Amino acid sequence: MVRLRLVRIGVTHTKARPHFDLDLKFGQEKENELQEIFNNKLVEVKTDRVCQKTGNVFVEIEDNGKPSGIMNTKAIYFAFCLWKEERKDQVWVLIPTKILKKLMKKFPIKAGGDNWESKGHIVPKEALLQYEI
Repeated sequence: MVRLRLVRIGVTHTKARPHFDLDLKFGQEKENELQEIFNNKLVEVKTDRVCQKTGNVFVEIEDNGKPSGIMNTKAIYFAFCLWKEERKDQVWVLIPTKILKKLMKKFPIKAGGDNWESKGHIVPKEALLQYEI
């Protein structure tokens, strides 16, 4: 743990907001939750190079007539990289697989993937962020 020492530099110091301890505890719980996901849960990672142009991500369900992608994954979470060439650091969306399976059913199935041999749901990238259970 690093100890910080406040130095008076002409800025008026204020009191911590009420219930800061509760906010801190909540924040630490979420940090631990994310750490647990990355340490102990299977995450399927997808990068969609055209999502910025189309506004959608492709959630594969079939390849060459056989269930594939989300239909036979063992992953507990999906992580989508919303890739954009100009960005050094990319934007990621992490979503539980069970929620993604419910969400994707709201959107059409289209051909896609390599050589257009796959089928999948075309999910607007904004829908990944606005979904409510």
